[in-house]
Amino acid sequence: MNNETSPDTTLAEKIDNAVESLEQEMIDFAQGLFRIPTQVPPGNNYRECTQYIGSFMEKIGMKVQYAEVPEHLLGKLVPDGEGLPRISVIGTLKGKEQRPNIHFTGHYDVVPEGTGWSRDPYGAELDNGKIYARGSSDQKSGIVSQIFACYALIKAGIKLNGTYIASATPDEEIGGFGGVGFLVEQGLITKENTDYCVVTECLDADKICIGHRGTMWFEIELLGKQCHGAMPALGISAIGHLKLLLKAIDEKILSMPEFARTTELPIQPPACRKMTLATTYIHSGDKVNTVPGNCKVGFDWRLTPEYSAKWAKNLILSLCDELKAANEGFDYKFREILSATPTLVKDNSRAVKAFQDAGRTVLGKEMEFSLSPGFTDQRFIVNDGGVEQCIIYGPGLLEQAHKADEYVTVDDMKASAKIMALAAVTLLGSA
Repeated sequence: MNNETSPDTTLAEKIDNAVESLEQEMIDFAQGLFRIPTQVPPGNNYRECTQYIGSFMEKIGMKVQYAEVPEHLLGKLVPDGEGLPRISVIGTLKGKEQRPNIHFTGHYDVVPEGTGWSRDPYGAELDNGKIYARGSSDQKSGIVSQIFACYALIKAGIKLNGTYIASATPDEEIGGFGGVGFLVEQGLITKENTDYCVVTECLDADKICIGHRGTMWFEIELLGKQCHGAMPALGISAIGHLKLLLKAIDEKILSMPEFARTTELPIQPPACRKMTLATTYIHSGDKVNTVPGNCKVGFDWRLTPEYSAKWAKNLILSLCDELKAANEGFDYKFREILSATPTLVKDNSRAVKAFQDAGRTVLGKEMEFSLSPGFTDQRFIVNDGGVEQCIIYGPGLLEQAHKADEYVTVDDMKASAKIMALAAVTLLGSA
């Protein structure tokens, strides 16, 4: 730790010592959290997970509340959630005053473990300073760091003037509508009641993320006429329509100059500084001697912040209409799965500067800026909640997200907790 830089070195030393003294507790809490399999879909063990987090928050002195999506809204907000509960847990450490406040938020849902693991994906094995588990990096480690940042302030005896809030939410991996989206909709995170917000995603512990690309997930169902494979002229092959569609996308969309343009924004990794449109699944047919009457194809369109999801949707719909007009028998249905608006905040806000200063002190170097290649819960907070001072910062390596043998380092969680605690004092003041 470089103690020759601002903020105040005595304060930084107190936080550093407190976090280091809590290392074993941090490891124990993290392992317990990582061992709860909270895969989405469908959304397993959410109640158990939030109770585990909430109990620890109460133990260290935070006031805890739970925000659960009412049963009658589950079908609307989480149509693929099988009616399972959607719960957020919010811990608050009130300072001398209610305001200003800072709200740290991270998601506890994880993608399914998948294949290729050499370890138990929910064993949370500690090996050479790394904890291996699904969701360890993306992004339960962010929840660990934001809670232990608060714990370190308490242990160090640092009294805040403002209020420290930490929440753990569900469903980010499927859009976030039952998690942060619900909290914003319910008025729990808005510009009227939130001064600063930090989404604790795994965008690397030495980077401050100020936004993310936009996303358009959609499915096109191509409609034909089923018939016997020995008499294909009596039907209309939906797979033939698929060939027309994919060829048209290659020639008329992927060849557009917009796809060749590299944004100047620091999206990580650099390969993601261009728009991408990926074909992600194809479902058609069920018998070798039957020409299929329908074919479903899925797409994942990622947009740099210069382009909107609405722009992308209009392009693909126009293309499909052109194909329908030019090819007899061509028909389709379009289904929007998810639309996420690109998000970008200022890189010179008070929140950004506080984290830059804290990072310089803890890491001994300047922190870089980044933008996420995928959408995050930041979009709800900024675009819907109107909170302008909302950044993304947390432990864990972006490159570990969704991979087999995913891990997070204990050192990253500790460094992030120190930076969060130090930045919180800068923004909230000490009493």
